[in-house]
Amino acid sequence: MTELVEVSADEAPVLDVVFVHGLDGDARTSWSTKREGSFWPEWLGRDVEGLAVWSLGYEAASSRWLGHAMPIQDRAINLLALLESHGIGQRPLCFVTHSMGGLVVKEMLLHAADGRADYTEFATATRGVVFLATPHTGSDIVTKAVVKALSVVYRKTAAVDGLERNSAHLRQLNTKYRNWAVEPATDIRHKIFYETQVTKGVQVVDAGSADPGIPGQTPVPVDADHIGICKPAAPSDLVYGQIKHFITRIVTALQTNPGGANQQETPQDVGAGGVRAVSGVPVMESLKAVHGVGRIPEQPDVFVGRVQELARLEAAVAGSGGRAVVVAVQGLGGVGKSTLAARFAALHAGWFSPVWWVTADSAAALEAGLGELAGALAPEAVVLPSEQRVELAVRWLATHQGWLLVLDNVTSPRDVAGLLGRVRTGTIVITSRQRSGWRAVETVPLDVLTDDEAVRLLARIVWSEWPEADMAGADRLCEELGWLPLAVEQAGAYLAQTRTSPAGYLELLARFPARMFTATAEGGDAQRTMARVWHVTLDHLAATPAAGQVLRQLAWYAPDGIPRALLAGAVVEPELSEALGRLAAYSMITLTGDTVAVHRLVQAVTRTPDLTDPHRQPADIATARDTTTTTLATTLANLDPHTPADWPTYRMALPHARVLLENTTPDTDTDQASRVLNELGAYLKGQGDVSTAIDYYSRACDSHQRLHGPDHPATLLSRNNLASAYESAGDLDRAIPLYQATLAERERVLGPDHLHTLLSRNNLASAYESAGDLDRAIPLYQATLAERERVLGPDHPDTLLSRNNLASAYQSAGDLDRAIPLHQATLAERERVLGPDHPHTLSSRNNLAGAYQSAGDLDRAIPLHEATLADSQRVLGPDHPHTLSSRNNLAYGYQSAGDLDRAIPLYEATLADSQRVLGPDHPDTLLSRNNLAYGYQSAGDLDRAIPLYEATLADSERVLGPDHPTTQIIRSNLDGARTT
Repeated sequence: MTELVEVSADEAPVLDVVFVHGLDGDARTSWSTKREGSFWPEWLGRDVEGLAVWSLGYEAASSRWLGHAMPIQDRAINLLALLESHGIGQRPLCFVTHSMGGLVVKEMLLHAADGRADYTEFATATRGVVFLATPHTGSDIVTKAVVKALSVVYRKTAAVDGLERNSAHLRQLNTKYRNWAVEPATDIRHKIFYETQVTKGVQVVDAGSADPGIPGQTPVPVDADHIGICKPAAPSDLVYGQIKHFITRIVTALQTNPGGANQQETPQDVGAGGVRAVSGVPVMESLKAVHGVGRIPEQPDVFVGRVQELARLEAAVAGSGGRAVVVAVQGLGGVGKSTLAARFAALHAGWFSPVWWVTADSAAALEAGLGELAGALAPEAVVLPSEQRVELAVRWLATHQGWLLVLDNVTSPRDVAGLLGRVRTGTIVITSRQRSGWRAVETVPLDVLTDDEAVRLLARIVWSEWPEADMAGADRLCEELGWLPLAVEQAGAYLAQTRTSPAGYLELLARFPARMFTATAEGGDAQRTMARVWHVTLDHLAATPAAGQVLRQLAWYAPDGIPRALLAGAVVEPELSEALGRLAAYSMITLTGDTVAVHRLVQAVTRTPDLTDPHRQPADIATARDTTTTTLATTLANLDPHTPADWPTYRMALPHARVLLENTTPDTDTDQASRVLNELGAYLKGQGDVSTAIDYYSRACDSHQRLHGPDHPATLLSRNNLASAYESAGDLDRAIPLYQATLAERERVLGPDHLHTLLSRNNLASAYESAGDLDRAIPLYQATLAERERVLGPDHPDTLLSRNNLASAYQSAGDLDRAIPLHQATLAERERVLGPDHPHTLSSRNNLAGAYQSAGDLDRAIPLHEATLADSQRVLGPDHPHTLSSRNNLAYGYQSAGDLDRAIPLYEATLADSQRVLGPDHPDTLLSRNNLAYGYQSAGDLDRAIPLYEATLADSERVLGPDHPTTQIIRSNLDGARTT
């Protein structure tokens, strides 16, 4: 409902003051808080004599205000008619507007100025307009950004949809009003305010969009958000005090000069011999640079590194002569592009006149910066409209040399193409996140700092305010921050202010990432934080929605070498390639033909939920995490961790899965995550990384039990795998009870003949054998083999595995008459069924060679060991645990043959590689140390044998326990050496 509320009226008013609210407002609540007596239009009537104060109310619900044709023009006429019917317009008038209400008033005044609908008196009666957070946008790009911000504050409603569809009309409205406001006949003062706090995570109207471009008007920042800016809490508040002063000046002028006008002369264009001149302003083509004119941002107190990049800038400029030089410094947001450009400008200010810095992140900002350059060169030009000032600046640049223009934070090459096309002299340095599209422009790519430079930057920032600070751990902090200058500077300022150590900051970063990514020290720029810088970049990518999806998925992988194949799934082609291309163009990722790289801090911020950031909503991040997990699980499905041909895929997926698992918690694990854990656990156990395998199997076991319960086949599989990892680590006290319990559950749940049940029986027998309990191991092996032959058949790989294991148990029991023939038969079957290069076939050859050696048949043992080692190195690689075992066995064969000159060096080399590959506490490493000591003992070198036995025994007792078979062997060998 449209209404006009009379708030107060003086006995003889000279000025009507009309309040006009915006979306979702009304005549009273827009201008008051919930506190009684806070309706501040009443304060004006009380504090300023000669006023009649009114509050205009109209239908402004955000869901209905604007129809499909954006009837803001109709609304303007409707409100003009309402005001006229109350006699407003017959005496001087001042409007106080909020947000979109300012657009309505501009439309009203332009209607009146055009003489439409007989409301011309409003154009001449209006003496002042107050704009509280009204978006005076200067380009389609900025307009759309403001509309997007409004869509967050006022929901995605019909009003906002109408604004978005008609952004071109808004720009025309702003331009037309600005031009009318500076005309000599227009007698209107303006007062402009904008908010500095966010509303629902966005700043709707900032300093740039609040500026209508009217000469002499500087928007006033207010410590409030978009809704609270029009609700001053007390008469002492900034907003109320400034508006009261503004209106008082209008009243005073009216009382001093009733009916008078604040006329000002506007220079008129004239022609002069083909060179266009402006009255009162020198011809720009002939205007010389003024000494001392220039604008460079304040330099940071600390600057480190960038020697090569500065040299490239200097070289580009030094050889230019009078020709135009355009250099684009490009890189990820926060990498230090603006700092480098400012450093270059300051160091070489003597080379140029003038040096002029322009923030160029929008068309409006670029126009403002060029207009200010015109005013600095010709002060008479400051009264001209913005378009004329921009034209004067461009004409001056195009006809002079020796100047430096820095265009900072250019969004896209096309945003400055028009300027570069007209200006052919001087030097222009551009900073931009945009990596592509510069064509003829020389580019200087900027990467992160080196590790030493980052540490130096951090330390100097901290010590400048906290000289006694202990910077221990600075290198680890800088590594965690990815050596990104902005992040290092942000951390340094925080450390200095809060007296926090680097280690303390790392802990805060781990515990409170969202808070720390936006934290600034006192006096810091809240817009220059890691989270905010990349938020702005993603805003520019809003036209490619898949870009955000892809970046969120990339955030869960390792930062380097991400195969493009791992991104398939949530985004399909060609959208995937387009999204990657745009992310690369804005330096958010590095793209090659096959892989993607992304800065680790971009990843950390991207996967940290923030309800105030539309690009980091928790649900979207969780979806990306689950998509990444499913992709990895699918990649690893149907692979065999024992098959060398599959190992490249495991190696490709492993670093990315590690990062995913390190940055997720078990409570979020899905079935797919548990599959990844089991698959990688099996691969890592086979490669000798038993410790990580145990961690992965344990987590998978817990997750399966949480998701499905203790009896589910997947839970039982994880328990079997965990027991197997314990056995490989030599921890038989945990392996055997877990095997026993798992076997019992599988027999109950799956039945005695199930593949998994038979596997549990085989594994339990293996653990008994490892513990030296052959009385239980051999019968269980025999029974399992019989069941596998009955259920699976004689050629099944599991049946062949049982035959191999039984043969090894016979060998351990000294029953070589049964061991050797069974080994020989198993090897022949494996060669036939699996092939000569299968890891199980190689294992059978190794075991048969060991059985020959145990029988004293070294003529057959050593050649077979040598051939097996050669094939293992070829098939498995020199560092595979089975290869290391073959080398150890061959060395033992040489020792048994009395060839210590070959045995001892091979033992020593094998031990060194075992320590490097498996670690010093791995059971195989402990066995290699024992064997080397035995080699020294055989050579009579007890001075080396006994200390090595002693050290190995101590470690074996610590790692495996005093009763483990390996520990008992080492103890027996030590006793023998001492006796000798």
